[in-house]
Amino acid sequence: MKPKNPTIDIAKGLAMILVVYGHVIEHGMAPFGGDFFQNPAFKAIYTFHMPLFFFVSGYLMSGSLSQHSLRQVFQSRVKSLLVPFVVLGLLCALVTNALNALFHVPSVPIFQNLAVQLFFDPSVWFLWVLFAVSALLMYSVALRKFVGWGGFAGVYVLLMALPYSYAALYHIKWFYLFYLAGYGFHQRPIKVSGKGINAFVFVLALGFFTWFLTFWRANDYVYINKMHFAPDDYIAQVLRLAYRYIIGFLGIVIVFYAAAFLSRTRISSLLGAVGVYALDIYIVQTFLVEGVYPRLVHKAGWCLDFNSPQVLYIMAPLMTMVFVGACMLISKFFIRKVPLFNRLLLGGRA
Repeated sequence: MKPKNPTIDIAKGLAMILVVYGHVIEHGMAPFGGDFFQNPAFKAIYTFHMPLFFFVSGYLMSGSLSQHSLRQVFQSRVKSLLVPFVVLGLLCALVTNALNALFHVPSVPIFQNLAVQLFFDPSVWFLWVLFAVSALLMYSVALRKFVGWGGFAGVYVLLMALPYSYAALYHIKWFYLFYLAGYGFHQRPIKVSGKGINAFVFVLALGFFTWFLTFWRANDYVYINKMHFAPDDYIAQVLRLAYRYIIGFLGIVIVFYAAAFLSRTRISSLLGAVGVYALDIYIVQTFLVEGVYPRLVHKAGWCLDFNSPQVLYIMAPLMTMVFVGACMLISKFFIRKVPLFNRLLLGGRA
C-alpha cells in the first residue's frame, strides 16, 4: 500500500501513535484517581495532537474538492463519517454496558449511555465534529462564488459567535481554525528546502513549543475550558486562547518537519502504514485502550506511576506500540476483510 503523500501519512501516523500513547497514560491513571491532566507527556501531547489531525484532514479536503464536486464530497463525508459515527456510538454504548457488567461496575441505562457516547464521550466525538467542520468548509467554498474569500471569514465569525455549550459545540469552534488552516496550506505543496534552514526552523519551533508548554495549565485543555469566556476577564481569556492556538500550530510545525525528515528513513513505510490505518486504529483502540485496558488495570490493581521516567518513557511507549500493532492487525484481518464491517465502521474507504 503505497502512500500518496509520505509526509502526510507519516504525520497522521505520528499523530495516531500520540493519541494511543495519551490514552495509555489517561486510562492507566484514571482508575486509581490519578490526575493525568498534570502528567508531563499527556500535557505535551494534548496541546496539539487533535489539532494536527484536523489540520491534516483540512489539507486532504482541499485535495478532494479540487477533484470532485461539492455534492460528491458531501455525500462521501456522510458515508465515511456520519455512518461510522452512529455505528461506533451504538457499539461503544453496548460494549461499555457489557464490560461494566463483566467487571461489576455500575452502569447507566443503554439509551442514556448511547446519548452520552454520541455527543460527549471522547470515543466518537471526533467523527461528528470532523463532519461538521467539513460541512462548514464546503459551505464557505460555495459562498466564495458570490462573496469571495470573505465567505470563509464570515462563516468563522458566525461560528465563534454561537453559544459554545450546545451538543459540545466547543469542539467545532476550537478545531475549525486548524481545519481551515490545513485547507489553505494545501494551496501550496509541501516543500523541503535546504537542510540547514529546515533544521533551524525545526529547532526554533521546538524551542518555542517547549517554552510555551511551561505556561500550560489545566484550564487550557479545551475539554475543561470549553471555549468559555467570562465577561469580567475577557481580554485575558482572548490572549489565553491565542496562546493555545500558537502552541497548537507550533506542535503541527514540529510534526510536519519531523515527518518530512522521517520520510527519508527506513521506518517511513511503517509510520506511513500507521497513518493509512489511522481511522482503523482510532476505532479499535476505543474498545481496547479505552474499554478493556482500564478495567483490567483496575481489577488487577496494577497501579503504575505514570509520572516516573521508567514508566512514562519506556513502559508506556512499549504498551503503545503493542496496542497500535494489535489495532492494525484486527482491522487488516477482520474489519477490512468483511465488507459489512468495512462499510459500517470505515465508511467503505478501505
